Amino acid sequence: MYLAKKSRIILIPLVISLISSCAVNKKSAYLLTLKDSYCIPPTYFLKAEQTLTNQTIDSLAAHDDLNKVFSIQNVHMLYALGLTEEMKELGKLKGNSSVDARIRKLTINDQINRTLLLALSDINTAAAELDCEAERVDQVAGYIDEINAARNNKLVVGSIALGALASIAGAVITNNDVNSAVGITGGLLGGGLGFFTLNPKGKKVEFYHPHNLLRNVWTQNDTDQSFSPFIWYMLSEKIFSNDGTNSLLHNLKNRWIDYQFDNDKNQGNQSVIFSDGGIYYADDLHSRAAMINQLQAVIRSINQGVNNLILDASKTLE
Repeated sequence: MYLAKKSRIILIPLVISLISSCAVNKKSAYLLTLKDSYCIPPTYFLKAEQTLTNQTIDSLAAHDDLNKVFSIQNVHMLYALGLTEEMKELGKLKGNSSVDARIRKLTINDQINRTLLLALSDINTAAAELDCEAERVDQVAGYIDEINAARNNKLVVGSIALGALASIAGAVITNNDVNSAVGITGGLLGGGLGFFTLNPKGKKVEFYHPHNLLRNVWTQNDTDQSFSPFIWYMLSEKIFSNDGTNSLLHNLKNRWIDYQFDNDKNQGNQSVIFSDGGIYYADDLHSRAAMINQLQAVIRSINQGVNNLILDASKTLE
């Protein structure tokens, strides 16, 4: 019995030291939580304004003569940017080579170019914020992944060491009772270490994002105007999606429900990802990063629509 107690005295401190060696430096983790996001865009940048409601644009665009020279998507975009009258006037001036006409064309073209530049700036600003936020999430997720991997490696090594130590003790000790006690103790402690490696969540951190673009997509609402009016119109108007049945926002949310939340909408409703932030595990961080990248890709696709409008206008009015 003395040897059995002695074996436990040897094994238990080893387990404690292995587990304690996995502890996180709380100060370092706190510094890496990046509570105050540095990705929020400045408040002074200009935005392309949309003065008409979606319903008004739909009604006007469907019956406008511009449909004869522009695609229906581009007519909607012209209304969203407030450029329909300018385009109509340019059409009337087409072929007129008088000095006054040329001056007027230059003035209108300048107005159109400034508006399109603001629209492209909106897209780039939103994409830049999302790119920054994705990098911020990846930094913290990578840090937590390293902690979890190091912890699991130490636990696996400890489990192997305990098994080896128990085997050696069993070979040396001739007393059957003591031998059995050592084997049981080693098995229990080794199994305990193995159990710790099965923790599906791992370490956690505090992570905050009060300016949360993902939340607006999830709620399908932009009352806080996190997006510019032009971008929100492009995202929420179904005519700009490939099938024309549902909006880009609707399709993106459905993909999140299917792939990020295992077809469980309620799980998404309760997720920290769409809040102002809070406690994050590694899996949550990776999900947030993936969703940010998907939203960024959708917003960058709006660039194609603007470029198509520019090409359409140049061919029609040249």
